[in-house]
Amino acid sequence: MADGTTDSWLGKSTAFSLRIILIGFALFQLYTSFAGMMEPLVQRGLFLGLGLGSVFLLSAVEGGSKGARRILDIVLALAGYYVCFHVALNNQRLSDFIGELSTLDLALGFIALALVLEAARRTIGWFLPLLALTGLLYFYLGSAYVSGPWQPPRVSTLTLIETTYASTETIFGYMVDMGTRVIAVFIIFGALLLSTGATEIFIKLATLIAGRSWGGQAKVCTASSALFGTVTGSAVANVMALGPITIPTMHRAGYTKSYAAAIEAVASAGGQIMPPVMGAGAFIMAEMLDIPYSSVVGAALIPAILYFLTIWFSVGFRARKMNIRPLDRSEMPSARELLDPYTALPMYLPVGVLIGMLAMDLTPTLAGATAVAMLVVTQVILRGAKCLAEGRAHELGATYSEYLGQVLEGLYDAGRAIAMIAVLLACAAIVVKVLTATGVGVKVSSLILSLSGENLVFVLILTAVLAILLGMDVPTTASYILAAAVAAPIVIKLGVAPLNAHLFIFYFAILSAITPPVCASVFAAASIAKVNFWKVGGHAVVLAIGLYLIPFLFIFRTGVLMEGSWLQIAYDTGITSIAIIAITAASTGYFFGPLNWPLRIFVYGAAALLFYPAAWSDIVGLIMIAALAGVSHFREPRSAGAAQRQPADLKL
Repeated sequence: MADGTTDSWLGKSTAFSLRIILIGFALFQLYTSFAGMMEPLVQRGLFLGLGLGSVFLLSAVEGGSKGARRILDIVLALAGYYVCFHVALNNQRLSDFIGELSTLDLALGFIALALVLEAARRTIGWFLPLLALTGLLYFYLGSAYVSGPWQPPRVSTLTLIETTYASTETIFGYMVDMGTRVIAVFIIFGALLLSTGATEIFIKLATLIAGRSWGGQAKVCTASSALFGTVTGSAVANVMALGPITIPTMHRAGYTKSYAAAIEAVASAGGQIMPPVMGAGAFIMAEMLDIPYSSVVGAALIPAILYFLTIWFSVGFRARKMNIRPLDRSEMPSARELLDPYTALPMYLPVGVLIGMLAMDLTPTLAGATAVAMLVVTQVILRGAKCLAEGRAHELGATYSEYLGQVLEGLYDAGRAIAMIAVLLACAAIVVKVLTATGVGVKVSSLILSLSGENLVFVLILTAVLAILLGMDVPTTASYILAAAVAAPIVIKLGVAPLNAHLFIFYFAILSAITPPVCASVFAAASIAKVNFWKVGGHAVVLAIGLYLIPFLFIFRTGVLMEGSWLQIAYDTGITSIAIIAITAASTGYFFGPLNWPLRIFVYGAAALLFYPAAWSDIVGLIMIAALAGVSHFREPRSAGAAQRQPADLKL
């Protein structure tokens, strides 16, 4: 009994301590976003230390550990905090006396690497930590056991720890720097938006935009995922936040549960490429290319629209085929709800400020921090004003108490997410460092070039496969970082602009989240819908078939990345849009009416011609689409809902 009481007390104390630490972590990030970053090793040491230790505390609190296991998690957490704080506290010595590490420094370096790998395993699974561990062993011991062209240079223990721990490289390198300088403040912004009521506003806005069109229920999911994703930048977060609402709604409308889950998974993955925030990989891309973040946002805008256009038409065609009617007017929110200054303005204004500041080429850190401040201040003013306007002055205390609770909950969620991204970035940095320090990245690049015969199309296909494979068990950010380290130099060497090459890789890293056999957002959606994972994965691939072709246009129709004259941008975007509509129609089996297989093959052919970047193929493809439209116009109309949503449509 005493043991149980002690364990219960330890669990509650740990949970309380974790809450204080994570809220403090988020506040620390906000403070440095406004006041300016500290010395590199201090800032990064505190960032990674708070993240690394907190991951183990999260295991002690949320992982179901008890007794000795909980005590072990707490010990690992304390070790995680200490090994990184040691670097921050000894910042000056480690910076000034390179090569003179103490025995304690060396020991803590090995412990730090082990803790990063274990924390990453607990956060994102086995693949990336195992890859990092293999890389470290190859880097440290490879010269003794590997011969020939793949033999790495000899590395001493001192050099290993200097390279990976006691310097502004690897786990305290530029990736962790991006995490603390830019990514963290946007995570805080998204978390506070959601904790203070943005989810409901986003869904209502999406319903107003899409609800009255065919497939309105699914299009609401698509539009809300785009809106939601632009502040979270996470596929799984989108699914878990919106899926419990959108998937049952789509199922009640007539979509099967597996198809509804696939819509949510694919739409949520696209949130990572939707400006202005996008995923964490976009910030890292700007850093790697040394260009303003606004340049990445501008180039990604049309591809993001094309992504959601694909889903939009796919669900719309399927709705017509199954005769799933639009939402009734009584189910639509009023415009007044979405323009209510007391509830909607606090959501729109911070996002508008964020977009405006990014468009002015102000730093993402300042833009994100200002948006957070605008959100908090606006909510404080308008919630109080609403109480006074409605004659509820006596409720001001309760109103602000409720608001404080929402803010603290948002800060806690933000700290939790930042801790996980800190560990992910540190683990990915180990792999990238091994690739560069051992020359393996260059050797793999040479291998890809030789396999492809330096043919650009083959290189792009291999790069796409690589990005998807690397992303099958890791978040998009890690998949992009790893694939970019290996493949981006090859694509650039073959004459592709650096931004185009990196966006190509980033887009396929996003698609890895919906590509079986391992696809996190599909798995999350299937678990919400309580249906077979493979059914959802199959629907997701068919739904997204056009999406796998869009990135190739970054290379061959560069107007979709806002490159060239306005005429070229409009032409490339228009042709691509028609191609996407055609391939989506062929996959769904409905265009101007139901399509039998000969007509579907015909439409697939037209789409293929439109995707091919040549004037003659554009002309022929457009003629084929026009011919089909003409024939469909003069045919006797058929009911799009011959099946009339038969009971089979509602089965799993």
